[in-house]
Amino acid sequence: MEILDQIWAFLMGIFGDLDGMLEELVNFDQLALNFYNDIIMPLPEWIKILGTLGLAVVFIFGIFAIAKKMMKLLIFVVVILAILVLARILMS
Repeated sequence: MEILDQIWAFLMGIFGDLDGMLEELVNFDQLALNFYNDIIMPLPEWIKILGTLGLAVVFIFGIFAIAKKMMKLLIFVVVILAILVLARILMS
């Protein structure tokens, strides 16, 4: 058990170091806040509302597109499995 604890501590140390390095390098939270304060906040309310509605439409159509592709994939897999099962039945 001692070895597993050391390995776990080592991995957590690496993750902590990586997280700290990325936080200093990218500082994503501050970038997002600065973007909102500098770009979004000065816009008039009607532009914010239209932008929000536009993003909602894009997300909805994106979800529909993904669902459509998944349905096609499901049909393709079912057809392949049906062919394999049919071939197996006919071979025996």
